[in-house]
Amino acid sequence: MMKKDWRLAGRVKMATLLLVVALGAGALGSGQHAQAAPLAACSPLSGTAWETAIWSCGHLPTTADTVTIPTGMTLTVTSAVETGSLILTSSGTRLALASNATLSIAGTLSSSPSAPAASLITGSGWLRFVGGSRELFNASWSASTDGWNMEFALDEGAVGTTARAFKGGELRFTSGTVATTNDIRPDDGLDNTGILTIAAGAVLSTTGNIERTGTAGVQAGSITVSGTLITSGSRISANTIAVGDGGTLRVKRAGGLTVAGALSYAPGATLAYAGSSAQTTSGELADNVGGLAVENSAGVALSKAVTVTGELALTAGSLVAGSHTVTLGSDATCSGSQDVTGTVRRASLALYTPACFGHPDVQLTFTSGTPPSSVIVTLTTGAAPFAGAVLRGYAISAPGFAGTATVRLHYLASELNGNDGANLRLWRNGGTYWEVAGRSSGDSSAVTVTGVTAFSDWALSEYGSTTAANIVDFSATRLAGDVQIAWSTSEELLNAGFRLYRGQGLYGPADAIHSGLLPALGEGSGHAYVYVDETVNLPAPLFYWIEDVDLAGVATRHGPAVVNDEQTFLPYVAP
Repeated sequence: MMKKDWRLAGRVKMATLLLVVALGAGALGSGQHAQAAPLAACSPLSGTAWETAIWSCGHLPTTADTVTIPTGMTLTVTSAVETGSLILTSSGTRLALASNATLSIAGTLSSSPSAPAASLITGSGWLRFVGGSRELFNASWSASTDGWNMEFALDEGAVGTTARAFKGGELRFTSGTVATTNDIRPDDGLDNTGILTIAAGAVLSTTGNIERTGTAGVQAGSITVSGTLITSGSRISANTIAVGDGGTLRVKRAGGLTVAGALSYAPGATLAYAGSSAQTTSGELADNVGGLAVENSAGVALSKAVTVTGELALTAGSLVAGSHTVTLGSDATCSGSQDVTGTVRRASLALYTPACFGHPDVQLTFTSGTPPSSVIVTLTTGAAPFAGAVLRGYAISAPGFAGTATVRLHYLASELNGNDGANLRLWRNGGTYWEVAGRSSGDSSAVTVTGVTAFSDWALSEYGSTTAANIVDFSATRLAGDVQIAWSTSEELLNAGFRLYRGQGLYGPADAIHSGLLPALGEGSGHAYVYVDETVNLPAPLFYWIEDVDLAGVATRHGPAVVNDEQTFLPYVAP
């Protein structure tokens, strides 16, 4: 009777202890994870199977226990069992995982006392990491075994870290985050074997390489990313590397990745650049990607042309296309506050459907007529297309377009070049000079104009050049009853044309002597002009003024030139 009471008391004590552990974890709240203190240190005293061994702790290990398998003993796992931390003493095999076996580990996998000289784990079963944030492998662990498999199924929000390389026939990242500063090796022991998968919601972050062995370019079987793979490493090698719908490959290395194998992106996948210094694309950039994201304030430079079928997200830095073209698919969208510097192309454009070209506010909408077969928009920055303009320019080509369109163009506050953003207008180069396209609406970073009927080079400016023409000579001469007015320029910039005025006093009223503008002869170097005032029957003196008018309509007046009483007659020439 006393013996039975002693056993009952022992069970009560054990239940009480488990309740205390559970309550201690619950006191932290559902948003935190508590790593329970080891309930016991367990070692097998006898037996060859984990499930039936005699354990020094008196019970089958749980995730609260620390298990040590000593030298000279090998345990086989044939079902689903668990442990806290697991220590495998060197050397020799300490654990054999049958094909249907799973050992869940809630602590750290360790080899002791030093790096293993032989395979400590064998078989084709699974070692499954579960639980909260912690170090996953101790400093002595070495990726010296292959064939058996590992799954990382950590708690949501938990981060498992390691500075050790690890390998397995199949590596599954199911939940939580695994962060490693060493290599990851999917390897089933033969060439072109080894599988790595990252499930939706799971994150794998590495500064090392992902390939079958430590030799550069040795390909594993497959890598599939449905969650997030963050890499600062230099190489990824597998027969097939697939970033699936919802998956993200986030590259941090300045020079991009060297990729061995066939790389593909699903329409809903994303390739993101998240380095801390300027990046250049490399093997990770396929010809076609789903989404493309720039999360690097220093920017990303393309090394090849690319087609983006999903979202182009320029959230932190610009995408510098250089001599390459970014092609956006018919359903592609744009987001973020930065630009594609260079050329963006779109085809399959439809009426009444806004189409973006890099920045969301670089946008064309065709509102009537026949949309073009394609549109090419090229952005250049750092220089004004003409004196006084914003320090960027756009070249827009829309072959086959016939109708009207709405154009919206983006600018940065740092590029205003003295302009007032509230007064900016869009300008188009008509071939011989810049002309005002206008302003239908605008805000602090973009200007919109409607009713556009032609495309070429575009700019943003408030007024353009203050003086449209540098006039170096201006005279008025009586010829019989007429007056010949002549002037010449040394340079003309943004010059729309001239107006001539005549008055009979230096300070009296002056009237225009023609309708409209006398057109300018072209940008750049100077020109000579002559105009004959044929309706003059007025006594001298006569005063003439000339105004040059820039493309924004701003006029600058010059003169006067004076005609006195004397008359000048042309010589008679016999027929």
